[in-house]
Amino acid sequence: MAVKKTKKGRFVLRPASLADFQRLYVDVFSIAASLAYPEELFKSAAEAGIDAVFVIDAWHESHIPLARRYLEHCRRYGLECRLSEQKPAEQYAVELCEAECGSGCAVVTRDYDAALKARRCAVLLFWRGGFWLVSPA
Repeated sequence: MAVKKTKKGRFVLRPASLADFQRLYVDVFSIAASLAYPEELFKSAAEAGIDAVFVIDAWHESHIPLARRYLEHCRRYGLECRLSEQKPAEQYAVELCEAECGSGCAVVTRDYDAALKARRCAVLLFWRGGFWLVSPA
């Protein structure tokens, strides 16, 4: 367990496993930005057979070139992707998770805002090379 203090507040982080959740809602821009090869996110999810929805930022024109590339990866690997056209992907991922799945499912991100918005879904933060269940302290 770890306690992390950020500009957004204090958060409790506990080690977690993706396998503990029936479905994941992945904030693609956030997670892919932390990887040397962003395509690995899609390839490894497909190979592992993870039930996931990849949520891609597309709410600003500056996102579009990268969003297109990520959509192509989704098609190539047969993954479900959704564009977040009106708000940041971490917010839309929480909304989707809460509406479609609820408890037993999780949002995967690097953004603490998701933990502040989620009520029924868990939030997994990708931090220090692993996944951590995060909640406001």
